[in-house]
Amino acid sequence: MQIQKNTDNVLKHEFDDYIEKYRDNQNKDVRLSGETGEFFAEYKVQKMASWFQEYVKKPVDILDFGCGDGLMTQYAHKYFPKATIRGIDPSSKSIAYAEHASMKDNIKFDVLEGDTLLYDDKSFDLTYAAGVFHHIKFDQHEHFIGELARITKKGGRIIIFELNPFNPLTLHTFRNSPIDKNATLLFPRYTKSISRSIGKVSTKYYCFFPSFARKLRILEPYMTWCPIGALYATIIEVEK
Repeated sequence: MQIQKNTDNVLKHEFDDYIEKYRDNQNKDVRLSGETGEFFAEYKVQKMASWFQEYVKKPVDILDFGCGDGLMTQYAHKYFPKATIRGIDPSSKSIAYAEHASMKDNIKFDVLEGDTLLYDDKSFDLTYAAGVFHHIKFDQHEHFIGELARITKKGGRIIIFELNPFNPLTLHTFRNSPIDKNATLLFPRYTKSISRSIGKVSTKYYCFFPSFARKLRILEPYMTWCPIGALYATIIEVEK
């Protein structure tokens, strides 16, 4: 199942058109939560660090697929300080912005040209895509999942972060977002189904509480099974 706006959405350079206003637009999109886009970027990385604590203090290799302006990539450096991190995106303007904002030696950025990732097989311990796949055309989903599997080590993890269509606030935000004008929401069952051929797959839900109820967020680790979180993560343990 999907919730569609425009079935002709493709992985293209549309973010070149508004990279300078991207964060402002995102902050407007999430204002009902009482948080900012920066908060959610860091929150995703915090989740990864809590789920995969074995990577936090090791010199692992991490890829941020669809990194945009590199904000989440920089948070990955904060929570995985010994990691070597790469970000890749088809928007050359976004990559230029990311490179300007980050001068750290262990973070590198690349522009995605075409539909093949430029990295060698089994290069990364952890790869993630945050809010990326709902911008990719549906007939390309399995291809890019396959590409992520190709470059991720056996036993490594792939995390697909997506908006949860079952959450009313998420659905309202998506339908009114200029950033997502060409996007298509992915239901958790669908995202899980296109990942099964790669390895063991699980789904975790998160972001249950808005800012005014943030004290309740300590409960979230016990609620990952509950399908009403504003966001979800499909986690794949690569077996091939």
